[in-house]
Amino acid sequence: MAETQKSLFDDLDDKWQEEWKGMPEFNMTPEVPILTIKVSFKTKEAMEEFSNLIGQKVKFNMENYWFPKLNRNAVSEQKYFDEP
Repeated sequence: MAETQKSLFDDLDDKWQEEWKGMPEFNMTPEVPILTIKVSFKTKEAMEEFSNLIGQKVKFNMENYWFPKLNRNAVSEQKYFDEP
């Protein structure tokens, strides 16, 4: 018969729920492309030209790029302030 897994935080209480009241809602909308294409380069020069066209450094170890470039820090840069 399987045992119920113990909580990692036995002393955790529900005080956080009181502290969380009034905090702003957080909804993360996933970035979904309308089209994904595969691009092949015959030469390194062609790859560099494409890199210049899209304004992003195309690297051998990167498999995908967003155009225009996706700002991955958009959410982390948001700040919320309590009114005085």
